[in-house]
Amino acid sequence: MSIEVPPPIPTPARAWPALVRVPRDGRRWPGTTRAAVAVALPGLVGVALGHDLLAAIAALGAFAVVYGEGRPYRVRWRAVSVAGCAMVAAASIGAVVGARVHDEAVAGGSPLWPMALALSMTAVVAAGAFVVDALRLGAPGAFLPLLTVEIASALPAVGVSVREVVSWTAVGAITAVPVAMSGWPFRPHTPERAAVAGAVAAVAAFDRDRGSAGLRHGAVKAVHAAWHCLHDGGLTARDHSLIRELLDTQRRCVTLLHGTETLLDADSEDLRQRIPLPRPTVLFRLQRALSPHGRSVLIVVRLVTACTVAGAVAMGLGVARPDWAVITAAMILHQGPDRILGTYRAVHRFAGTVLGLVLLAGLTPFDPSGAALVLVVAAAMAGLQAYLVRNYGLAMVFITTLALLLAGLGSPNDLTGVTRDRLIETVIGVVVAVVVLWIVRPGAYRRILDDADDRVATTIERIGLSRDRHEVRGLRRELEFDMHTATAAALAAAHTDPVWTQTRWTRHHRLNEAGCQVLALS
Repeated sequence: MSIEVPPPIPTPARAWPALVRVPRDGRRWPGTTRAAVAVALPGLVGVALGHDLLAAIAALGAFAVVYGEGRPYRVRWRAVSVAGCAMVAAASIGAVVGARVHDEAVAGGSPLWPMALALSMTAVVAAGAFVVDALRLGAPGAFLPLLTVEIASALPAVGVSVREVVSWTAVGAITAVPVAMSGWPFRPHTPERAAVAGAVAAVAAFDRDRGSAGLRHGAVKAVHAAWHCLHDGGLTARDHSLIRELLDTQRRCVTLLHGTETLLDADSEDLRQRIPLPRPTVLFRLQRALSPHGRSVLIVVRLVTACTVAGAVAMGLGVARPDWAVITAAMILHQGPDRILGTYRAVHRFAGTVLGLVLLAGLTPFDPSGAALVLVVAAAMAGLQAYLVRNYGLAMVFITTLALLLAGLGSPNDLTGVTRDRLIETVIGVVVAVVVLWIVRPGAYRRILDDADDRVATTIERIGLSRDRHEVRGLRRELEFDMHTATAAALAAAHTDPVWTQTRWTRHHRLNEAGCQVLALS
């Protein structure tokens, strides 16, 4: 069914609900438990073996367990293994650079050496953010490798060698794999069932309130996510009850979308009564992201600018280490170019850091060490996992506490000084990130949307001209991927400049409609 009238331009969530709301997201406790166990298990074993001051460092490698959540077990082990290798590499970079910075400081070397840490962190987050955005990996993205660099860089100053940092991070990364896979022997398709159940619940919620744009968006997004999960789990190639259940749910969603009097939003155009295709290859997605006018390159440009400036400003103001300013700027910008949502993240970052420092102050009198430190870090890791994709501000409370406890292997000796420096660096990072978000390539959203729509048009034309069945199959996967890219570009443009976006909206909608028809017929 074609929609003659283009859907209304989407608007971003209002500030207050976006800042304080904590969305329900199914059962969170299994993932939260795995995150805590991945930290506690190697840490407590290390303490039992006499490594009281070092065992908590395993938490850096345990960060990898987060990257397996929501993924089918068929691919989860691989995702956690790759993430674990990334954490070890990040810890190595942080420890090596941090050791050199510390040695130069002790020897009375150049005061510019801390800038080497800022530049190293910038390189890590820029590369990570590009890959994450290109492959559409989603949260937590490049955040945890960057946090690993930041924490590892501080450890040499408290007497931990580079070898010890890397070794304990590797222990945590190795432990993360079996912890992430712990449910497989008992319920091998739990992730797929959870994804389908999430889609069913989202469509039911939309059915109860068909006028809600947010619920409409959530229903379509949940159906797509469930199909990706089933593709990754290898279930779409065979007749499985989950396939039938999700097809029924998709048909219900499509009926609601086309049967309601409420006009469709951009995301609705990507859903029809067919099984969405699997994602294109990793190489294809990386090559697509290399366009100088694409969003992935824009994210990198803004990250490099903001992180470098934030680090330089922090050093110019006399802050001993610029790393917190760098990581603050990076965390605001690494998830995408949307100005409105980026500004919301900036508020979350500042508020969460302040509350995290308050929590740290409450823990400092107890001076946790050994097993107590491991358990506090495990609890903070659980909080991070519970809220990272639901409310970044709440997640920042736990991130701040975890980072500062791990970086000093316990409570800071000078709580007042640490609090002061972190607040100053947070303000620097927030201000620089917001300024960069709004003034660096301010009109990029226009070129991104135009290029994305042009690519959809080109791929549709190529499908129409091709007579090679194998080539058409590959082009269909490219087209569906390009349509999602165009949808994301349209949403960002609509949030940033609705007046200009209105001039492109009809063309964007018609191309999306044409793409859906081609996918249905080819």
